[in-house]
Amino acid sequence: MTLRLKFIFFLAVGLLLILFLYVQREILTPFIFAAIFAYIFNPVVNILHKRFKVPRTLSVIVIYTLIVGVIIGTIFVSYKRVIDESSQLKTQVTTITKTAKSQINTLPQWVRPTLNDAVTSIEKSVSVSVPSIYSFVPQIFSRIITFIIFLFAAFYFLKEGGGMFDRLLNLVPNRYKIEVDILLKKINSILGSYLRGQIFLVILVSFILFICLTIIGVRYALILAIFSGFAEIVPIIGPILAAAVAAVVAYMGSTSNFGLDPLQTAIVVVIAYTVVRQIQDYLINPHVMGRITKLHPLVILFAVIAGEHVAGITGLLLAVPIAGILKIIVEYSLELIEDKEIEEKYK
Repeated sequence: MTLRLKFIFFLAVGLLLILFLYVQREILTPFIFAAIFAYIFNPVVNILHKRFKVPRTLSVIVIYTLIVGVIIGTIFVSYKRVIDESSQLKTQVTTITKTAKSQINTLPQWVRPTLNDAVTSIEKSVSVSVPSIYSFVPQIFSRIITFIIFLFAAFYFLKEGGGMFDRLLNLVPNRYKIEVDILLKKINSILGSYLRGQIFLVILVSFILFICLTIIGVRYALILAIFSGFAEIVPIIGPILAAAVAAVVAYMGSTSNFGLDPLQTAIVVVIAYTVVRQIQDYLINPHVMGRITKLHPLVILFAVIAGEHVAGITGLLLAVPIAGILKIIVEYSLELIEDKEIEEKYK
C-alpha cells in the first residue's frame, strides 16, 4: 500500500470513528466521566503503588473506599440542612410564583403568555407529582446502570494506568512515535492538572461562599454555596449565573445579620461574589489551573456554547479542556513545522 493510500485509509477510518462516536455520544458519557475520574485520582494510585508498594488493584479499592467514606460522611453531616433548605426554598418559590401570576395579569396582553410560560416552567421545576414520579422510575434505573458502568470503567482505567497509554503509542508508526509521545505527555499532564484544579476550585469556592453567605445571613446558604461551586465548572456563564441567583434569593429572603434591607443584602452578596471571583482570578487560577486556561474569553465562550450544543451537559463540562487540548496540538504542530523549515533552510 502506497503512502497516499495509507493516508486515505487512516483518514477514512478516523472520520468514520468520529461519526460513530458522535452518533453514539450518549452511551459514551459514563466512559468519559470514568476517564476524568481516572485522570484526577491516577497520581494517588501511582503514589500508593510505587512508593508504598501497594498493588494497583488494591490501591484502586482503597481510593474507592475513601471516596465512598467521604461521600457518606458529607451526606451524614449536611443531609438534614440540605433537605430543610430545599423544602423552604420550594415553599418560597411557590409563593413567589403565585404572586408573580397575579402581577402578570396587570401587564399588557401581548406580554402575558411569555411571562406565564416562564413562571409555569419554574413552578413545575420545584413540584413533584405522582405521575412524574412514575415516569422518573425508568430514568432512575437507567442512571443506576450508567453509574455501574462508570464504576467498572473507572476501575479499569485506574488499574491499567500507563498501560493504555503505551498500547496507544504502539499503534503509531515508528517515525512519528517521538513527536506523538511528547504531544500525548503534554496533553496528559495539562489535562490532569486542569481536572484536579477544577475539583479543588469547586470545593474551595463552595466553602468560601458558604462562610460569606452565612456571615451575611442569607437563607439557603449551603445550597447556594454548593450550586455556586459547581457553577465554576462552566466558565464565564456559571459564576455570573450563580451570583445572580444568590442575589435574587438574598433579595427575596429579606434576612440579614446586619439589619440591611433586601436590596442592600443583595448588593452585599454581589460584592462578596465579585471579591471571591477576583481572588480566584488573580491568586488561585494562575497557580491551580495552569496554562490550559490561557484562552481568550471569546474562545472559551464559543467553546462552552458549542460543547453544550453538541453533547449537552457533558459537552458543556468538557468544552474548555478540549479547547485547551486543540490549542496545544496546534501550537506543537506549528513548532514542528517551524523546526522543519529551519532544518531545510540550513541543509
